[in-house]
Amino acid sequence: MQLQTALKAEVITPMSKNDAADVKVEHIPLPPKEMWAELDNSVEQSAAPVERKTVSPAARPIERLAFAEPPRVTVPLQYPFNHPVLGYVTTIHVHRLTVGEVGELLDARQNSPSPDNFDIYAAQTGIPAPILRGLIDVDGEEVADKCYDFLPRVFRPTTPASQSPLPGGDR
Repeated sequence: MQLQTALKAEVITPMSKNDAADVKVEHIPLPPKEMWAELDNSVEQSAAPVERKTVSPAARPIERLAFAEPPRVTVPLQYPFNHPVLGYVTTIHVHRLTVGEVGELLDARQNSPSPDNFDIYAAQTGIPAPILRGLIDVDGEEVADKCYDFLPRVFRPTTPASQSPLPGGDR
């Protein structure tokens, strides 16, 4: 008799904007492989196919407002860098997202195989996510902290960081 090991998915949720090690790790059991095709909801399986309408960004215009106080901060980099497209980068500007930008991010993340916060940070800074991931740790942490401060509630963890357990003790 051969025992079949249950497959599990590991889900990691950040719990703190200041401590990259403060994460909640959950292991969620997956159904047996034989059921995966039956449970696949990426393809419409009903008898009558449902036509889904997607709204193009042009159909949802976003007004660019001139705010009295620009909702942004500037992060000076300890380790400036040269980039073939961006040039010599010494600072990164982080801005709050508009409601329309949040909607566009939500739409884009639905189709992304593995979205992470750097996709959001890219929208907040105008710097592509792969470049942000390439920053030296101190600069990356500072940019991530400022971005997290401006992170819309829809992208924040539901459990406050102060309630997350630390390994080996309480806060």
